[in-house]
Amino acid sequence: MRQLICCAVLLMATAASAERRSLVVEKIEDGDTIVAMLNGQPERLQLQGIDAPEDVENAKLQRDIKLTGLESATLLPLGRAATRHLQSLIKPGDTLQVSAHFEQRDRYGRILVVAEDAAGRSLNERMVRDGYAIVTRYGAIDAALKARLEHAESEAIASKRGLWGETAGVALTWSGRKN
Repeated sequence: MRQLICCAVLLMATAASAERRSLVVEKIEDGDTIVAMLNGQPERLQLQGIDAPEDVENAKLQRDIKLTGLESATLLPLGRAATRHLQSLIKPGDTLQVSAHFEQRDRYGRILVVAEDAAGRSLNERMVRDGYAIVTRYGAIDAALKARLEHAESEAIASKRGLWGETAGVALTWSGRKN
């Protein structure tokens, strides 16, 4: 019985742990989504635990408009700035170290990942620390990752980095951090 319990615990731990792979960037879709090759196919990868403003007209932008009362002409520049920032951190052809449960996808069909650049820096944390993304309020996030992201977000807001600088008022309204 003891061996059976040990095996069950080991299987649960293995199932719960993310798999780590090296993937090549095909393109940067927006401030929190990357397209990379996986098993010979392009796959959309969502940087887990973060949300960046939308940079094109889509359903998520429409939800943001409805929630915030802001117009697309006000929100889209934030999204474009976030996309440009992620593009400054990585380029097509770069290799990323990605940790994920590759069989699980979000409601938009993306694989949720923690991605590191060639120097081992987390893109998830950098986008938040640099002020171009926030910690998402939706979905399950590893507690340690969430704590790092929340700390990075507080630093970015306090230091007026990225969107928290000149566009702080709009960023606060978009993010819901104003309350």
